[in-house]
Amino acid sequence: MWLCVQLLWTYFEVFLRQEVPNPFVADVALFLHIVPMMAALAVQPHLRRYDHSLRLVTLDFFLLLTWWLYLYLFIVIPWQYVSPNEAAYGRGFDVLYACEQIVLVTGVGWVWRRSQGSWRVVYGRLFKAALFYSISSTLAGEAIDSHQYYTGSLYDIPLVAAMAWFAAIGFMARELPPEELTDQQVQNGQNMWTARLAMAAVFSTPLMVAWAEFGGSAPARVRSYRLVLTAAAMILMGAMVFLKQHWMDREMLHLLRLSRQNLDEMCKLKDELENKEQSLRWHSLELQRKNLELQEISYTDSLTGVWNRRYLEEILTAEAGQVLRNYERARGGDIRKMDHRDLIFLMVDVDFFKEVNDLYGHPAGDRLLQLVAERLGKVVRKSDVLVRWGGEEFLIMSRSADPLGTPSFCERILDVMAFEPFDLGHGIHVRKTCSVGWAPFPWSRRAYEAICAEEAIELADTALYRAKTGGRNQGVGILPAEGAVAAPHEITLKGLQTDTGLLTHEVRIKNIGASDPAPAAPLALDESPIPGKLSSL
Repeated sequence: MWLCVQLLWTYFEVFLRQEVPNPFVADVALFLHIVPMMAALAVQPHLRRYDHSLRLVTLDFFLLLTWWLYLYLFIVIPWQYVSPNEAAYGRGFDVLYACEQIVLVTGVGWVWRRSQGSWRVVYGRLFKAALFYSISSTLAGEAIDSHQYYTGSLYDIPLVAAMAWFAAIGFMARELPPEELTDQQVQNGQNMWTARLAMAAVFSTPLMVAWAEFGGSAPARVRSYRLVLTAAAMILMGAMVFLKQHWMDREMLHLLRLSRQNLDEMCKLKDELENKEQSLRWHSLELQRKNLELQEISYTDSLTGVWNRRYLEEILTAEAGQVLRNYERARGGDIRKMDHRDLIFLMVDVDFFKEVNDLYGHPAGDRLLQLVAERLGKVVRKSDVLVRWGGEEFLIMSRSADPLGTPSFCERILDVMAFEPFDLGHGIHVRKTCSVGWAPFPWSRRAYEAICAEEAIELADTALYRAKTGGRNQGVGILPAEGAVAAPHEITLKGLQTDTGLLTHEVRIKNIGASDPAPAAPLALDESPIPGKLSSL
């Protein structure tokens, strides 16, 4: 549009060899050629937009374009065609053209402030070029009105320089690195100013009607022309507003449908998530139950159903640590008054078990082990731990026990085992006895850290060996003697196993076969030994 105006101007002066008329027929193109630059500001290409947003912004631009064209037809054209008046024409054109350029320069400056990166460089140069062109075109317009302008005058130099500056910006922008031309997300409010300007243009038409009818001293023909023009502009701009509202309503309905679909999808996903969470919770509980079952199975002897050696190894450190902490808290007090805080380890071995396997077979031996575990389970307390130690050996770990009551407990085990024959099925009945060896932990209350819990179990095994070598069907306990109290630093496992009576005191319980039938409830560990059945070596 700019180039067409210049070519037409050159046509009058070079080919027709006459002065360019004022008013000039191409002035409308010269006036409107700034509007595409306003379109660029309205669209703001540095922002990322969606299709419906770009469509609404484009419609706002056409509203502004119609408004600027309406202003030109309202203010300038009447003095060119309806009632020709060169002075009024020039004054109206200059004022309206200056307003248009001020709007352009202000808009470019506003966008320049809000942009960043390479876009800021582009908008900054456009701002400078627009400002320079507005000044030079204003000077040229004043020269034209005063008939001082001619082609090739000094006024052309800044105009041509401004045109070259605008063209150079386009080529310069193409040379910028593409990765620097990053999009910015459209923020709330950045689209509003364009729509507000467009609506302000629509609502300004009634004011123009009032001006056309009551303002100024324009001829009647000009007032009639302006009224008709304003009515036509109101119809055209109203149609655009209606179209915009129609698009916005369609978009609103579309968004409502999408919102409804998204809500339904969210409800569906929520229900599915709750079902999956419930299923996952159930599977998690089931997995925990299975893990507990597997753990119990891994800690349970498959033949007898009692705990196995692995289970004792898992809990022994914690149990022994609790006992030692109790003694640590009581350090400096009367340790002799600390009853029912010790652990007692009792090793139980079935006497002559191999004879059952040799005479009746291994199934009979397995059945005998099951029955032995059942009888031992009736003797021990719920707080005690019954473990199949290996083969025909069982280990009982008695918690919170008093070593003084252990002989009674050992006697109870001997009585229960020998009281009646074991029914192995198929008419096989065997009478079996057992041997018991025990040791407390801590072994010495005065030196409670002298040996560990594992060593106390080995010491109980040593006591079991002495019971078997001493004739079986009896129990042997290895307890500290006066020498251990006097010399606690000499207490070691090897020293206790080989001691001849200086550090250890051996307690032996023999089953003389005169026991009464076993009662239902087991004897407590803190019961006193039965006189006549306790002998010392």
